[in-house]
Amino acid sequence: MSDDQLQRVLDAADEVLAREGARALTTTRIARVADVQVGSLDRFFPDAESIVDAVAIRYWDDFEDLVAGVAEANEQAPLDDPVGALVDTLAAGFRSRPGFRALWYGGLRTERVRNATRAARGRFARSVERILAVHWPDADEGSIAGAARMVVLVGDGLLREAFRGTPQGNEALLTETKFLLGAYLDARLGGREA
Repeated sequence: MSDDQLQRVLDAADEVLAREGARALTTTRIARVADVQVGSLDRFFPDAESIVDAVAIRYWDDFEDLVAGVAEANEQAPLDDPVGALVDTLAAGFRSRPGFRALWYGGLRTERVRNATRAARGRFARSVERILAVHWPDADEGSIAGAARMVVLVGDGLLREAFRGTPQGNEALLTETKFLLGAYLDARLGGREA
C-alpha cells in the first residue's frame, strides 16, 4: 500500500466515523470509501481495530499539533490566559473533528486504542510543559512535568464529558474546566507570572 493509499484509507475511516458513526467502521466500508481493494487493506491493517488505532493516533497527533501551536504562540508573546487558550483550542479541535467524537464515544475507545495513543499523549504533555514553563519559570522541571501530566489527564476527562452529549460542547463545563485547571496550576506551581 502506497503512502497515498494509506492516507486515503485513514481519510476514509475519518469520513465513515464522521458521517455514519462507529458501528459503520468496517474494513469493507472503509475500502469502498477509500476506493481501494479490501485485500490491500488486509496487507497493511490486519483488522478494523488496527485502522481504529491508526486513526486515533492521527487524531491525537492533530491535537498535539494544536497544543504545540498554543505553546509556540505563548513563547512568542505570553498569553494572558494560557489555560483558557489551551481549553478553547482543544474545544475547537473537538468541534471540528466529528470522526474523533464518534470514535471516542462510539465504543471504539478500548485499552488497545489508549495504548496506541500513549506516545502522542506524551508529546501533548510536553507541549503543555512548554506553556507552563513560560508562566511559572521558577517552578522546577519535575513539578512542571507532573502538573502538565495532570492537565492532560484531567483536561482529557473533562473535555470528553463536555462533548459527550453535544457536538458543540457544554459551555458551562468548559468554563469550569478552565477554572479548575487554572486553580490547580496556581496551587501546584505558585502564583503565575504574566
